[in-house]
Amino acid sequence: MKSLIALVVALCAATLSAQVSETIDVRIINVDVTVTSKSGPVRGLTRDDFEIFEDGKLQPITNFYASDETRAVPAAAAPGAPSVGPALEQQDFRFRRKVLVLVDSSHAVRQYRDTALRELEAMITDRFHGDYQWSIGVIGSGISLVLPLSSDKQAIHEALESIRLSGARRGDAAVFADAVSTREGGSLTSNLSPQHPGPLDKNLAERSDQDRVEQAQTMDDAERVIAAKLTVPAYLDAVRGFASTSGRKIVLLLTGDPGLNDIDISPHDPGKGEFRNDRSTGPGATKVWQNQRTIEDLRRSIVHEANASDTSLYIWNVDRLTPKGDSRPATNTSALYWLARETGGRLVTGNDAAHAVQEFDTASSTFYSLGYSPKHADDGKYHAITVRMKRQGDYFLEYRTGYSDASTAVQLERAMKSPTAVAMQVSALPVTLAFGAPQTVSNEVTVPIEVAVPFRTLQFLPGKNGVAANVVIYVSVFDDMGKNVAASSFALTPGFKSGTPDPKGTLVYRNAIKLRGGERHRVVVAIRDTVTDNIGMATQVVRF
Repeated sequence: MKSLIALVVALCAATLSAQVSETIDVRIINVDVTVTSKSGPVRGLTRDDFEIFEDGKLQPITNFYASDETRAVPAAAAPGAPSVGPALEQQDFRFRRKVLVLVDSSHAVRQYRDTALRELEAMITDRFHGDYQWSIGVIGSGISLVLPLSSDKQAIHEALESIRLSGARRGDAAVFADAVSTREGGSLTSNLSPQHPGPLDKNLAERSDQDRVEQAQTMDDAERVIAAKLTVPAYLDAVRGFASTSGRKIVLLLTGDPGLNDIDISPHDPGKGEFRNDRSTGPGATKVWQNQRTIEDLRRSIVHEANASDTSLYIWNVDRLTPKGDSRPATNTSALYWLARETGGRLVTGNDAAHAVQEFDTASSTFYSLGYSPKHADDGKYHAITVRMKRQGDYFLEYRTGYSDASTAVQLERAMKSPTAVAMQVSALPVTLAFGAPQTVSNEVTVPIEVAVPFRTLQFLPGKNGVAANVVIYVSVFDDMGKNVAASSFALTPGFKSGTPDPKGTLVYRNAIKLRGGERHRVVVAIRDTVTDNIGMATQVVRF
């Protein structure tokens, strides 16, 4: 049993329940749009050049921002020489990039993966100014976070190099010290069970060649579905970790073929000496369509989760990544193209790794952010987005095609179920986490926890009986593989009859968690001020 138990709240002053004055929540939906033409990125556009629709209805554009971070890093001056050239323009922090490089070691061949990583390191050296953030993660049996969001060039280089040197084999959940990893995670695995192909037909050799081909294809399909279902939860955890944060949020996925393409159901051409096998209507059609629907559900789940977190997928198919001019056949990237397209990202292809990295950098940094305020309140529904250009021209637009209308509270709850959240969130409140003396009964350990935040960082508003704040405490526990085993939230209204909170006081929340003895767990806590929507997080890895 791993459940949260009784709640106790202790304040450094009298606690009371207070009615807090109402606040007005103006919700802005931001849609980042990359506009390109045959000559490359299109710059110099204004809000009057765009139209944006939600569920087919035209929306007034209330917010507009143009970003263009693409520029070369100036050469270092000689020691002691004065700096030359104008200072770099600082981008608005609300729209700065947050890039999670996600290396899919389950599907990317190490040789090609390392070629891509070397080009990324070259880009960090030549083009990265330190004015946005990078995070590095690896998918093996789940997702392992090697580097939290950082602008430190040296730290980024060391993280990328550690992946190349370690190999990061599939199943290496603990390759990196204190890595955050997950084997399954997310809700997807609880309602989508693997479709096993079943035992081999003992009379297979006596059946017709066409029947044998059909059974072999069905088995291959089932294995591909199982492999995809083991990988997709890691993709979902990666994008959920960005929920409730601001900025240009990007997952740069380095992968091969994750098994998300449609099932091949078309008949073969007997004129080419192949068997005619219409799998859509044959005796095994039921299994074929079940596998196809599962693949479609997996793809849609990735798109919806990414769009709900406003995270774009830039997918780099590194399979067969060789020097420019190599004529080896390319892998099928139709599913990867669709995932990137629907989330406002791009499929980065081609055998020229240097060109691919430059394409990613330019496309992800040159964009327009359009904001509008939906007429409806937070309804939790998924809404379709369409963006059009008013001016005439041969333009290509990349943007997320929908979003889930969820409040900050709901977004934070989504993030708290991802093992990467604590590394992706910007902590605006100074939250601390401490543990008390554990008590062990059999193999179950009850551990007291204490979460604290200074009064001065919270917003207290006048009510009928003084002043009070409205905060929500979130507690999540992850096992050694990163699977979320407990997630709860508690609303508090600390108040003061005196009308003035003690600026030196502290809000202290006490609870307890039950863990399995001897196992490693990560405990993540968050506090959200519901008035300001400021969030603070803290985490520790424990073993009792």
